[in-house]
Amino acid sequence: MHRILVCHTGGWIGDMVLITPTLRKLKEIYPGSFLSVLLRPLVADLMASNPYVDKCLIDSKSAGSLKSIFSLVKTIRRLFFDIAVILHPTSYRNAFIPYFARIPMRIGSNYRGRSTFLTCSVPHTYNQHEVERYLSILQLLNLEEELFRVDSFNPNDTELELEFWHSDNERKAIANTLLTNGISFSDRLIAINIGTTWQTKQWDIRNFSELIHQITNLNQNIRIIVTGSESEQSISHELPLSDRIVNLVGKTDILQLGALLEKCELCISCDSGPMHIAAAVGTPTIALFGPTDPLRHRPYGENHTIIEKTIYCRPCYKRTCHRKDEPNVCMNEITVEEVVNEITRQLRINKTD
Repeated sequence: MHRILVCHTGGWIGDMVLITPTLRKLKEIYPGSFLSVLLRPLVADLMASNPYVDKCLIDSKSAGSLKSIFSLVKTIRRLFFDIAVILHPTSYRNAFIPYFARIPMRIGSNYRGRSTFLTCSVPHTYNQHEVERYLSILQLLNLEEELFRVDSFNPNDTELELEFWHSDNERKAIANTLLTNGISFSDRLIAINIGTTWQTKQWDIRNFSELIHQITNLNQNIRIIVTGSESEQSISHELPLSDRIVNLVGKTDILQLGALLEKCELCISCDSGPMHIAAAVGTPTIALFGPTDPLRHRPYGENHTIIEKTIYCRPCYKRTCHRKDEPNVCMNEITVEEVVNEITRQLRINKTD
C-alpha cells in the first residue's frame, strides 16, 4: 500500500478546493493508498470532510520555524510515507520537510531552485490554471500514458471537476435558515460574497451596496443572500436593509456555505474561497478580479464570467497597493453598471422587469 503525503500549507480555503482533482486522481492511481495532507490549521476542519483524505497533518508554525520543522519531520518519519507531492507553488518549507523526513520520492515544481529538495520536478509555470498545474505534477510519477495525460487539459474533463463536501445535514440546516428568513421556492436567489482575504482584492462596500440596490429593482422574485466571514460583519452593516435581502455574513460554517451557494442561481464575488466553492457546487459565478490573474485563479469550469480591467500594473499579487496616484485602481475601475449588465445577461431578465 502506497503512503502518500500531499503538501500544501497555503492556508486558504480556495486552494483546498482546487487541489481536490489531484487528490482524487492520486486515489484513482493508487487504490487503497493512505493519503495525508500537510496543511495549515485554518483549513483542517474542512479537509477532514474531504473523501480522498485519510489524515490531516497540521503545520501550525506556532513553536518557531526551526522547532516546528523538526517536530513535523519526526512525525512524518514515523508515518513511513513513500511519496511526497508538493503542491504549494512557492514554499521551500513544503519541499524541505519531506526531504528531511527522508521520503523516497518527492515531486513538485522547480520554483527558484526548489528542486534541490526534490527527486523529480517540473518547470514552474505562471500561464496555467492552478487546477491544471497541480495535476501536471503527477506526470512525474512515470505513469502509463493511458492512466494519465497532461498534454491537453480540457476543463470539461471529468477528472478536472471540482467538488465540495457538504452533506444533507448542511443542506437541511440551510433550508431551515432560508425558510426562517422568508425565502420561498419561487424566489430566485443571488449570492453576493462581500469579502476576500487581501485588501487589494476587495471591491468597495459602497459598490456592493449600490449593486444590491439595483438588483432589487430588476425583478420582484429575486432575493439576495449576502455572505462573508465573521470579520466582515462590521462592513455588512453598511449594506441596505430590505425584506429582499438576507444577511448571512458570518452566520454559516464553511460546509453550510457550500449548501447555501448550491441553492443560488448566481454568485457575485471577488477572487476568494467562496468564489471557488460556488464553482465547485456548480453555481455560475461573476468574478471580479484585480491584483491576481484569472488565468491562474478564475472560477474553474463552465458558465462563469470574469470582470477585470486592463491596468499596466496588474496582476501584481500585492496585498497592499503600492500606487500613490490611484490606489486599488484595478478594483475601483470595475463599475456597478458592468456587474448589473452581466447579471441581467446571465439571468435573462431586462432591467425594466
